[in-house]
Amino acid sequence: MLAPALAAALCSSSPLAAQPLRILPLGDSITQGGGKHDQEFSYRWPLFQLLVEEGISVEFIGSMNRGLNEGPTVWPADYRGVPFSNIHEGHYGWKTARVRDALPGWMKTWSAPPDIALIHLGTNDQKSDNFQRDIIDAHEGIIRLLREKNPRIVILVGQLFFHGGTALEFRPLVAAMAARLHTPESPVILVPHYEGFQPDPAHPQADTFDWAHPNPQGQRKMAEKWLAAMRPYLPPASPPAQP
Repeated sequence: MLAPALAAALCSSSPLAAQPLRILPLGDSITQGGGKHDQEFSYRWPLFQLLVEEGISVEFIGSMNRGLNEGPTVWPADYRGVPFSNIHEGHYGWKTARVRDALPGWMKTWSAPPDIALIHLGTNDQKSDNFQRDIIDAHEGIIRLLREKNPRIVILVGQLFFHGGTALEFRPLVAAMAARLHTPESPVILVPHYEGFQPDPAHPQADTFDWAHPNPQGQRKMAEKWLAAMRPYLPPASPPAQP
């Protein structure tokens, strides 16, 4: 079921209905991409492809327009004739609280408030000695700021894809937070990226380059999980783009 305001905006016959779905990719290196690995595009590129295939017009929101480095990653220019805008709010190596603290400044540069936020944070907080302060409280602050920008925003919170370590300790804390902050007007939805994901780079079916940064197969898996979670909140599709 669509969040009420999002449904009204995207499905009405008003001029607003013609506007693209605005998505904020918010996170760390897994969101930014463009590190030392070839084809480290992040999940944003395959997600864009999937949305184009479904006929969904999308605008990515953020203050960033590149990966960490100009090379070795060569960013695709378009997909099926639709230009790929390398816009995002991913920041290589950043912890959750630092993202929260910088968010008000970034918001001032955004072209418009996002309809959907994809939050994937916590990878760089795994050595924290206080998960409540550094991960949960920081996530709550981020969600509060996003709702100030758009009270009807749909919040998707990505659960880290690791199968061991401290990520397992704060996973239930993140789940409890999402349940506590969820409202019909501004849903908070968990996205289980760990399901069916193989982070071990030595595994024959590895989904990462180095335990942390998804390879193209892992990027695609993340994109599919994001799409599945946001599907109830997508506008009606146009005819699918053809190759």
